Amino acid sequence: MRISRERFEELTFEIAEAILAELQPDLRAEAETVILEIEDRPTPEQIPGPGQTLLGLYEGVPLVQRHADAVLMQPDRMTLFREPLQASARTEVELRRQIRKTLIHELGHFFGFDEDELKRRGWA
Repeated sequence: MRISRERFEELTFEIAEAILAELQPDLRAEAETVILEIEDRPTPEQIPGPGQTLLGLYEGVPLVQRHADAVLMQPDRMTLFREPLQASARTEVELRRQIRKTLIHELGHFFGFDEDELKRRGWA
């Protein structure tokens, strides 16, 4: 499925807002500090292994690993990769579903869930 970058960004930020609205206020306040970016595709360094596809990426220090005395950390960021996400869907409805799943997955990493826990919760 191919849509313009502008439409993809519009969908992504609309879905992200809906996800944030579903969170408890204290979790929402934390999640709102994460920078959301969109790139066309991951860099070779970001891809986990040969032949693997990356739809999204969380970079930062998960909330459960932070310390009260931590000083000046880089901002957390989630990146969604437009081309792999578009390739994973045939319709806009499927694309919306995959964007939502990817955002929730990466947000799960921000909250401290590893891949096994995300799979158990159906977010992987």
